Amino acid sequence: MHVSITANVCDQQTMTICDSLRGPFNEISEYLSQEYGGDIEHLWIDFELNADHADRRPPYPFRYQKRVSGRSKLTGIDLPDSFNVGHYSVRPDFVVLLEVPDVVTYALQLIYNSTSVLIGKQKKLGGFDAQKFRSDFFEGCKGIGYSLKLVPLNLTPDVD
Repeated sequence: MHVSITANVCDQQTMTICDSLRGPFNEISEYLSQEYGGDIEHLWIDFELNADHADRRPPYPFRYQKRVSGRSKLTGIDLPDSFNVGHYSVRPDFVVLLEVPDVVTYALQLIYNSTSVLIGKQKKLGGFDAQKFRSDFFEGCKGIGYSLKLVPLNLTPDVD
């Protein structure tokens, strides 16, 4: 499975934060890009850094798509289609984000916490091992110098 954790959309207030997250997000994405079983081939997690979006819509919930077109009307660049893609977004508390002393650890903690959604989707994803993924995420962050806190899960059943 290929994992991509990104912070691609930001505003002027969060541009430097976006730049500081790029390296750690790439490192943990690469570390997590391995097999976890099931049908999922790609997992895309977007860390939203545009406060204007928070006023207009909620973060995107987890969705699973059999095929995502690589064709772009915006850029005109055609990329290969991606298959069996899980995708969702995580939004920080922007007041905290702009004041927290270690923005990378804060962002990684929020993303790690968000991966609990995958536990309820394991059956839908054909046996994806979400517990191993979460364990690897936690250990991978530690391996690149960011200590996260284990938090109790508030599991909800898969209702899809």
